[in-house]
Amino acid sequence: MTLDSDQLAQATYGEVFGHAYEKRLSTQISARLVRDANGLRLENADGETLYAGPPSNVERISGGPSLLSFGAQWTFDTEDAKGAELLIGRAKDGWLSDLETWHPRLLIVIAACLLGVFAIWKWGLDLLVWGAILLTPPAIVTAIDAGNLGAMDRILMDPTELSQADKDMVRDVFEDVRAHAPEAPYGEYTLYFRKADFIGPNAFALPGGTVVVTDALVEEFPDQDILAGILGHELAHVSERHSLHQLYRSLSIYVLVAMIAGDVGPVLEDVLLEGSALASLSYSRKHESEADVIGIETSHAAGYDPAALAEFFETLSEDFGDTGSNDWLSTHPSNADRIRIIKDLAAKQ
Repeated sequence: MTLDSDQLAQATYGEVFGHAYEKRLSTQISARLVRDANGLRLENADGETLYAGPPSNVERISGGPSLLSFGAQWTFDTEDAKGAELLIGRAKDGWLSDLETWHPRLLIVIAACLLGVFAIWKWGLDLLVWGAILLTPPAIVTAIDAGNLGAMDRILMDPTELSQADKDMVRDVFEDVRAHAPEAPYGEYTLYFRKADFIGPNAFALPGGTVVVTDALVEEFPDQDILAGILGHELAHVSERHSLHQLYRSLSIYVLVAMIAGDVGPVLEDVLLEGSALASLSYSRKHESEADVIGIETSHAAGYDPAALAEFFETLSEDFGDTGSNDWLSTHPSNADRIRIIKDLAAKQ
């Protein structure tokens, strides 16, 4: 940067030691920058003047040397950045270097950054997620379903062992519920049966409309009213795009961490990505409650007893304990809360 006369007038007498080298040459020599009654000049170790006058350009590296250009021939570098500043005057952008040095105000900056990250996580991610959902073409969601189902078939699930009569019974209930469910946003609802001991008596839905019912669910809960309530609940997750929302949100958290931490390394990257994939399998408290409401309305419209879903959660509580919690940190409503709400809603149908 070029220094003006006002800045030079602030300079004091003294000297600063460093090294000088000629432009286009790599050989450096010991040198010093001197200011006295005769003005500012660059001298070699023998006191010979290499250049007289102010520098034409100054580059200050925070925490590092200062580089001063003198005319078209010489460059001088010194570790004594403060001393050089006293001799030549303060640079116009010296405030930038000041911001890079330690100061209690950095604590305020750090706190502001942390608050910004929290705000992005709390509100910004959801806005980004909904934007991504709106821009996602149906073909991509269909591919997500096929990829996830294929991966789970290879690693976690086995072919169904249900009898043909059991499968036909569940399909009949599924068709009744599907006919009264909100429209699938990415195609059609499709039913699959799998033996999946790792999740027990359960059902789950993928973003594009794939619904998987486990053998254990049909074997332990053959009641059609209960199955209708569960299937209505799962179709609601699809129609309200809960699955896609959770998938994008979990991946967004990984992107946010990567943006903050930079290169997170292969080990942490695997942890974050696998954690994101696992997180996408679960739903938030809000999503579960919303699916309960829509599922009850759907099963009732299809001609089934909506209160039967409460019996399902009562049995789960007896066999496995309360899978939710009243604690505000829980991502799922407690079974007790869901049972109470389901019964209240069913009574209003």
